Formats: sequence, structure tokens, C-alpha cells
Amino acid sequence: MEKIGILVDSASDVPVEVLQKNHNIELVPLNLTIDGINYLDRIDIQPAEFYEKLRTCTQKPQTASPSIGTVMEKIASLKKRGYTKVVALTISSGLSVTNQVFKQAAAEVKGIDIEVIDTKNIGIGSGLFIIYTEELIQAGLSFDMVVQAVNKAVPRSHVYFYIPTLDYLRAGGRIGRVAGLIGSILNIKPIISCDPNGIYYPIAKARSESKAIAKMIALAIRDVNYYDDIRIGITHGANEPLMDEVIKKIRLLLPEQSKIYTTEVSPALGVHTGPGLIGIAVQAK
Repeated sequence: MEKIGILVDSASDVPVEVLQKNHNIELVPLNLTIDGINYLDRIDIQPAEFYEKLRTCTQKPQTASPSIGTVMEKIASLKKRGYTKVVALTISSGLSVTNQVFKQAAAEVKGIDIEVIDTKNIGIGSGLFIIYTEELIQAGLSFDMVVQAVNKAVPRSHVYFYIPTLDYLRAGGRIGRVAGLIGSILNIKPIISCDPNGIYYPIAKARSESKAIAKMIALAIRDVNYYDDIRIGITHGANEPLMDEVIKKIRLLLPEQSKIYTTEVSPALGVHTGPGLIGIAVQAK
């Protein structure tokens, strides 16, 4: 009988409630270095502590993908607990080498079937895929059917980020197709998404924070109205009051949506986005 586990990287912002409830999920931490001290993302350092350190650190924090050994250890943990199949999901391969590290580790481990899926997404956009994968497993679908369904959902799922400043993305070299905005416009608030290849790009622009948030909500509502069987997630980076406002607005527009998942941006992503971020993700079947 198949026993299916899930492997996911820490930059896929899986809501804490989901991680605590489902014991078949193994979280692989990315690495951070802040003022010469190394941390395992979401294990040694949590978002609140990270943003405090970001405010006071003397050097720009650095991030690195997990080691192959770390990924192998997490796979071994699932195997030891009796899992015979693993669905491994990562943030976009266009933004991180983490997906490639997962694939290399999967090739090294014997005696367990592993399928590594590139969500072409990041943060809560990638995190919602874990929720969907878990739903499919709990519904009794076979491993092959779960993998097929999740892969099918990748191009139908989207994430939108409002970031007050592009300085952190620029400093970290993770700016993708957003680079054209720097130096060309002043006081413009961009909404950033991931294109079909999983690369950052500006999907909309506004003249103020309130207008940017309104456009971002409109984009998410458009997706909700277009697709069936959706999951919604909202995230923040040291900006919980604004996230709460966004949740209220979405609930007014979608009164039938009983569940909206919330989470905080992982420290590994916060290095590249800075404080103030608000993100909305719609993951569709």
C-alpha cells in the first residue's frame, strides 16, 4: 500500500497550522547568514526575530539553498517513518537552485519513489501547493494521480506581491524582469508576480500603496472567478495590520470563501523583499 509523504523547502511559505496538523510533511530549511552567524530558515530563526535583526544588522544578510545532504536527511526521515512515495515541491527553479538540489538529492536516495515538482511560484504561492497536495493524498488518490494533478495546477496558480521598495530585490540580485523599473520611475508601487517560467515580473503599477493593494486584490479576485476549486493565501512581511485589512476586503468580495490561509514571509525570502510586503496567492485545481 502506498504511503505518500511531502517534502517542501522553507521558502514555500506553508501556513504553520498546516505543518502542525499534517505529520507527513518534512520541511527543508534554506540557509541564512546574518552578521556572520548562520541560521536554518524557520528552525533557528523565525520571521519576527529575523525582521528585528534585519533592522539592526551591520551587513546585508545572505541566503543559500539547502545542501544535498540536508535534503537527503529529510527524505530519510520520511522513509524511516514508512513512507514509500514522496511528492517534493519547491519554489521556482527560475528564482533559486533549490529545485535542482532537491532533484540531485532524490537521485541519491534508494528505496523510495520521489517526484520533484517545480511550482514556478514562491512564498505563499508555492506554499498553497502543499495544501492541495495534502488534500489529494487524503482523498485517496494514487501517487501518480497526485503528481499529475499537482503538475496540471502549476500554470493555473498565481501569486501577487506588493513590496514597498525594490531595494532588497536589487541588492540580492533576485529582481528578474522587474529590473526595468529601477531608476526609470519614482514613487511607483509595483505589484510583482511570477511569469510562466517562474521569474519575477511587474504585472501592475500604482501611484500609492492603497491603489497597489486594490489592484492586487482585483487580480486575485479575477483568478478566483476564473477557476474552480481554489485555495487562497495571504502573507505579510512585518506588516500584519495591512494584511488584516486585505483579508477584510477579500472577505467582503468573497463571502462564500470560508477559508483564507495566512502566513508570514520566511526569513529566507524576507532577505530579498524587506519589511512591509503583502502577498496574495490563488492556487487553482
